[in-house]
Amino acid sequence: RPLLWMGAGVIALLCIMIAYTPIVSPLAQPLIRRDSIPARVDAIAVLSAGFTPDGMMRSETLDRLLSGLGLARRGLAPVMLLSRERKDFGGAVASDSVDLRNVTALVGAATPTIFVDSVTTTRTEALRMRAIARPRGWKTVAVVTSPLHSRRACATFEAVGFKVVCVPAAVRESGLYRGSNAEDRLRAFRSWLYEMFATDSYRRRGWIP
Repeated sequence: RPLLWMGAGVIALLCIMIAYTPIVSPLAQPLIRRDSIPARVDAIAVLSAGFTPDGMMRSETLDRLLSGLGLARRGLAPVMLLSRERKDFGGAVASDSVDLRNVTALVGAATPTIFVDSVTTTRTEALRMRAIARPRGWKTVAVVTSPLHSRRACATFEAVGFKVVCVPAAVRESGLYRGSNAEDRLRAFRSWLYEMFATDSYRRRGWIP
């Protein structure tokens, strides 16, 4: 019993430190890659971050899409590659396709969009986008994703042959900024833990250096 109480105390102290101090931000910095944006690239690649059973984008997916659309409006690339997902939720297959189209239409994006289907991981996104890009001669892509996902994602795209410009999206409630609340910081720590394990997994599989 004393050991259980000691373990619970350590976990509680860790949660308090994460929630009420800016400790997550310095931990996150090695996972964030932000490249200088050139005048032009061949394509903008916007990565997915999941959707709900009713086919609506999760907030992080929407943040990535909005950041990608912002680059498109600046004329960074002549085309945008946009990941969309399909999942089975209790026997019912759902997709975020309609929601992606609706949001893209709302902003009146003039840049043509190519939807990339059946993505399940960052690696499958990279491979499927490469299959689209190679016949068209596209080599340089601006990869738009969440800050904590940026280093692993961009390394994955480089490993399959792309020249990458890494662009962390502006993510609301990221927990990485001064003034973030406890809930956002705890969410950021969870994302940090996930990325640490995912990065190690990708390296062991030889998907990134």
